[in-house]
Amino acid sequence: MQVRCFVFVLLVGFALPLTEAAADSRSYTPIAKFALAEGHPFPLDALRDPQGRPLEVSTLTGKPLLINFYTLRCAPCIKEVPKLNQVQRRQPGIRVLAITADSGDEARAYVKQHGLQWPVAADASRLLYEELNQKAFPAFALLDAQGRLVSTVQANQLGGEDGHATVQGIEQWLNAQLKKTQP
Repeated sequence: MQVRCFVFVLLVGFALPLTEAAADSRSYTPIAKFALAEGHPFPLDALRDPQGRPLEVSTLTGKPLLINFYTLRCAPCIKEVPKLNQVQRRQPGIRVLAITADSGDEARAYVKQHGLQWPVAADASRLLYEELNQKAFPAFALLDAQGRLVSTVQANQLGGEDGHATVQGIEQWLNAQLKKTQP
């Protein structure tokens, strides 16, 4: 009995580092046909809060920015809210922003109902659908501290077996993408 336990402990001890290493080397597929190329400035100055006021670009730059593309009609988007709240708390070096085509009133109701703890840009249908060609939700983009696109990904690549993004999946993708921005 003691030998079996010892062998199990050894196997678990060796399996964990291999699993973590495999996760670090995972490749992610960028969003197909996303209209903004990596390295180009994201049109942050086009964003408006749910009240219709322009978002201050200075509050969105200076740190890497994780953008969550969502719509209120997207059940997986709703499931991600507590996970993104957790990522934001665990990753103080990163800002989070949600962008939606939903109206300002719809965005305000969504924030209140689901408890988003980060800024939201609403009424962004032209930006999303025409300028960025972003039509599938949920999805993410990561910008560097200067507001340039680092990478994009559909949220279903960052999750568990159910296809929904997890905190661990989001953070692994973030860490992999942030490595690209380091000299």
